[in-house]
Amino acid sequence: MQKLPLPDDQPVAVNALRNKRAEIAGKIAMLEATAEQLRADLIHIDAALRILDPATEPEAIGAIRQFPRRLEYFPRGEITRRIYDALREAGDVRAQDLADTAMREKGLLETDRGLRREFVNRFLNTMHHMARKGRLAKIGKGPGIRFKLAPSEADLGV
Repeated sequence: MQKLPLPDDQPVAVNALRNKRAEIAGKIAMLEATAEQLRADLIHIDAALRILDPATEPEAIGAIRQFPRRLEYFPRGEITRRIYDALREAGDVRAQDLADTAMREKGLLETDRGLRREFVNRFLNTMHHMARKGRLAKIGKGPGIRFKLAPSEADLGV
């Protein structure tokens, strides 16, 4: 990464922020170029579809979501198991607390903000999925959202 020259009258913190801004702006420019190329590719594929099958409406074809790669830190099913274990102990949990515990138990630095964010997102995604399946219930909204076990039919008096 190329550093911007440090002006004589600017504090080091200002220069660091200028460098970070330049770095992020560069990443955005690269991603926009990639998105532009993907849009062009999509136009060509849509045209080919229309040639081969004039009745096809390419815009009606839904996008396939690509999920991020699985973290190597968690073998299959470990995140779900950790969630259920924490719920048995505490009754309700936050993804941030689960991520902190997991990082500590795996001997990872909790100060690694990028890795912590990835851990929190993994737990949040899994808990939201479990809530959609009716296994968990949400408590609250936003960054402090907590989850608890969803009431079963026996709990509802059915």
